Amino acid sequence: MKKILILLAFTALLGGQAAYAQSEWNAGMGYAAVSFNGTDCSNFLSSHALNGFYAGVSHEFYFSALAGLTFEPSVLFYYQSGRNGNNVKPKYIKMHYLSVPMDVKYTFELSPSMMASFFAGPVLNVGVAGNLYSKNTFVTTKDETDLMHPLTRVNLQWNVGSAVTIAQAIQLRVSYAMGVSRLIPEQEIHVNTFSVGAGFLF
Repeated sequence: MKKILILLAFTALLGGQAAYAQSEWNAGMGYAAVSFNGTDCSNFLSSHALNGFYAGVSHEFYFSALAGLTFEPSVLFYYQSGRNGNNVKPKYIKMHYLSVPMDVKYTFELSPSMMASFFAGPVLNVGVAGNLYSKNTFVTTKDETDLMHPLTRVNLQWNVGSAVTIAQAIQLRVSYAMGVSRLIPEQEIHVNTFSVGAGFLF
């Protein structure tokens, strides 16, 4: 919890320094894959990624004194699914959650009609109803006969990525969010998210 509070406070401080005179919205969607790792993660889970999609919006705030540097919070919905082991219930693993990336972004010009960006920042994930977060059933430990464990409803990641903006209208993005907080209480299991997609600026 301390990690979450420190990272969120740091990002809020950066966001508070942004100039609100110039900002823009980005609505986008794309493909996303979730993988799991950690010393307590089961062999099956660590070797089977969940696939799905994301969709949402972001708002980019420009810093007044630093050209090219912006603060970009987002609200994204993620849906991930995959088939569980042959004799394991639930048969299909499903995850529904809201993701809130809070990235600091640097943008520079590649050509008159193309801009490139790099970004990084914390990501807060909150599980929503109708998924493993609420059912609390999931085989996770290396011993496949062990009791199932509840997933935490809230977890934290650190996000890094890049983007290309074409004609100030279309933005192509790729990012990788690494797990910081544990996905399961008292178990060293983390979740990582790879995503690639496109957005429209307005």
